[in-house]
Amino acid sequence: MYVIRNFLFSILTMVSYTIMAQNKFNSGNFPDSNPAGYYRIISFGDKIDFGSIETSARWNITNSKEGIGVTLNGSEINDYIFQYAGEYEIQFSETKKHDEGCNHPAFPKKIIVKVNPVKLSFDFSKIGFSQKIRRGINYDNLIVSVPGKINIQGKTANEVKAPELLITGVGTSLLAQPVNGTIEIKNGTQVFKYKISGRVDKESYLMFDFYDFNDEVQSFNLQQIIN
Repeated sequence: MYVIRNFLFSILTMVSYTIMAQNKFNSGNFPDSNPAGYYRIISFGDKIDFGSIETSARWNITNSKEGIGVTLNGSEINDYIFQYAGEYEIQFSETKKHDEGCNHPAFPKKIIVKVNPVKLSFDFSKIGFSQKIRRGINYDNLIVSVPGKINIQGKTANEVKAPELLITGVGTSLLAQPVNGTIEIKNGTQVFKYKISGRVDKESYLMFDFYDFNDEVQSFNLQQIIN
């Protein structure tokens, strides 16, 4: 049984990542959707993982509004913290000769990163369910609630569209709708609530993908199997 459960959980994880890749969206939550040219939209204080980078790569990072000008080499870019909100221009170049190969992904010469002044972190240690999820039951008013801590840098909008929740699992057709259509942006912890409808038809583990205001996913894996 332990092996079967681990196998099911592995399948669920692969399914979730596939669905997440197919359904990646920009919902215009905060402050706008991702225009062409933005490599990523993140929150202040975040990093970006560019993968395994050779030392021959060079990155020039600038944010003219904040007076930032930094030059990094190789994988140092993965440890760079975007401390301030605003737009960052990253110039990418190689110190290798043209006839020398490289083993990292190809990057455009200019990358624009947008850093939002709002950070949202969900506290899954306090996630709650109004009912226990069981197989073969039609749900139409199951409530999932989770605290989310909001940190703000500078001035920002008062309200934004509530972030989305995606639920995946084998034989699962659970849909989530935010109870409140908009979220008030203020420093501190708020409880995010979602109304769940649908059912689970097969024995399965469930994964809950909570989107933040940048459409980045924070995932919660329900440990017990639905049976």
